[in-house]
Amino acid sequence: MKKIIIILILLSLFSPATVLAAEASLFLISGAGVYQLGQDINVRLIVKSGGGSIGINTVGAALKFDPKFFNVKKITKDKTIFEHWPVEPKFSNKDGYLAVAGGAPKAFKDSAGTVINVTLTPVKYGKTYFNFDLNGPLASTSVLTADGYGTNILKYPRQAVYIIGTYADVQNALRLRQSLSGRILLEVQKKGEAWYIYPNDLKRYYLGRPTDAFAIMRKLGLGVKNSYVKTYISKTFPKAVWGKILINVEDLGKAYYINPVDRKGYYLGRPADAFRIMRELGLGITTNDIDKIPDWVI
Repeated sequence: MKKIIIILILLSLFSPATVLAAEASLFLISGAGVYQLGQDINVRLIVKSGGGSIGINTVGAALKFDPKFFNVKKITKDKTIFEHWPVEPKFSNKDGYLAVAGGAPKAFKDSAGTVINVTLTPVKYGKTYFNFDLNGPLASTSVLTADGYGTNILKYPRQAVYIIGTYADVQNALRLRQSLSGRILLEVQKKGEAWYIYPNDLKRYYLGRPTDAFAIMRKLGLGVKNSYVKTYISKTFPKAVWGKILINVEDLGKAYYINPVDRKGYYLGRPADAFRIMRELGLGITTNDIDKIPDWVI
């Protein structure tokens, strides 16, 4: 297979700066964890800027997949954060690769943004993967800052897992998600990586480091009045808020996790406190089961 070299072009005119963006991430997200054969899979390639003060302006991505399990049907740029394409999105279903590089004249500083959208068509039953290729023969995968140097700050490129099964498999996966609504899950085969199953969409959100966990919990939180918290904090909370994070909007935005097991509220406090509490209340889960729950980012 002919080697594809992606040349990432720094598009920004920013002058060199001393404060760099934080560590960036690349994700592939879709609506479910298990798919029925013949059901298209709509995937978004997402970049998380890391929340630094400078931001990012260039992303390169090379992805490998097994064409025996799915084919790429199409690629679109709907709602992309980029305007220029050093490498236009391209793919090969014969060789099992996809490559793209996008850039913008202005720095992107928001939490997460879309690079491209990809539609996949499953063609065979089984579990398969979409993997980022960092230094292989296809292309490079990187996230560059708008610092005047094009510093690569990519730290967490995460592979996507797709389980292609029957209608019964899809329904069983949905029941699993419903049974774990609001739980903190610890993936025992991956050093206890923590995930939160958000009750509103039954998707899993990676908690990562203490600051990541704290930010996700607050972004997914439900605002309530101080009187509501005081009414239930010394006893159990109503079913409507089991598994949710409550934000006391009348008391400095204090956050509470309502554990769906004992129905009690746990004050999250500082990032380190929130991370500790969530891990203490976590439920161990296998990688095989966590793969059945769609991975999502905010």
